[in-house]
Amino acid sequence: MQSTVNKGKYFTPLSIGVAAVWFSSHCGAGFASGTQEVAYFVRHGWMAPFWPLLAMTLVGMVMYVTLEVGRLHAVYTYAEIVQKAYEPVNKVLGTLYDVIQTISMLLAPAACLAGGAALFNQILGLPTFLGTLVMLVLTVLVCIFGAKAVRLFGTALTVGMIICVAIIAGFGIAANWDTISGIIKNRTIYTTFGEGIWWGVLYGLFQSGIWAAGAASAVGMRYRNEAKGAAIVGITLNTLMLSAVVLMIMGGMPTVATDPDARLLPTLFVVNQLNIPVFSVVYPALLFMALITTAVGFVFAVQGRLGLLFLKNMKNVKLKNAIISTGWLIIIWLVAQVGLLAIIQKGYASLGYIYIFILIIPMFTLGVKNIKRYRKMEEEGLLPPEIKSDQG
Repeated sequence: MQSTVNKGKYFTPLSIGVAAVWFSSHCGAGFASGTQEVAYFVRHGWMAPFWPLLAMTLVGMVMYVTLEVGRLHAVYTYAEIVQKAYEPVNKVLGTLYDVIQTISMLLAPAACLAGGAALFNQILGLPTFLGTLVMLVLTVLVCIFGAKAVRLFGTALTVGMIICVAIIAGFGIAANWDTISGIIKNRTIYTTFGEGIWWGVLYGLFQSGIWAAGAASAVGMRYRNEAKGAAIVGITLNTLMLSAVVLMIMGGMPTVATDPDARLLPTLFVVNQLNIPVFSVVYPALLFMALITTAVGFVFAVQGRLGLLFLKNMKNVKLKNAIISTGWLIIIWLVAQVGLLAIIQKGYASLGYIYIFILIIPMFTLGVKNIKRYRKMEEEGLLPPEIKSDQG
């Protein structure tokens, strides 16, 4: 087992794939629409482009700890991982986290369905139910084929989203550079410096729950360096992309924070000001990819968890996955009826506060302590158990 501890590359298709699932799950309705960037960064002032590094580093630390626990025990659902990470109080705290995490996994995909409704209504002029139906079908189709399919799907669309974000953000920043640079040079603060820091941290807190999507896609991870590589790539990629969009949206201040229509889809507001016809295709493509990939990441994570509870004796794994993911998406659709802004500004913020006590503190204390113990067991040949296959 010494080779498992000391060998292994940082950057492998698996570690990069996990990082891609993290980014594709992060780059959802709130990210691509700009509503998250305005609520948690832009509306606070000139430090907005710098706080994403703080937030994503926090998420990356949680991701690394949970990937390590999962790797050491060859388990990949969030329920199994927290039970190992939270020993010796796992029966109480682990179960509480399991319940909260399962409920919280409704919010991000619900925001995707609500964002899809806004997209199809504002951009394409089609009935909102059509976008919801298309996303539901695509999400189920990807989820039923297992972790490898989710990694490949997430990686492929991540490349597409990076290209779209780079193009849109590049043109948006260039066109509004005078406004953006003026805000930064003049040290403009719209709220307070302390409030700006806190909302950056709060963003990292509620985004930390995204580890469940990354861990669910990490089937087969056997080396410590792979877990490190996934965290490094994820922090870098998510920070760069988030900061780029934050900078671009700063060019639309203060309208994007005060006008009701601009606040609903701030990125679209800035894009429309550019008057570049091709963006009428690029932006909807970006937003739709973001909606699909986030829905897939979170639904797949819950699919694995619920698969331990329901239809346990069903031998057809693909049919089992289809039934579970479809049922969960119907519940998600009901949650989506409260609207995109309410989910992002109220639901996400509340989740961030809860995660302080049931995720951040326990994972950085009990989780880290248990990892040290598990690594000694690994060196003694007691871990990992027989590697599970990627079923489905």
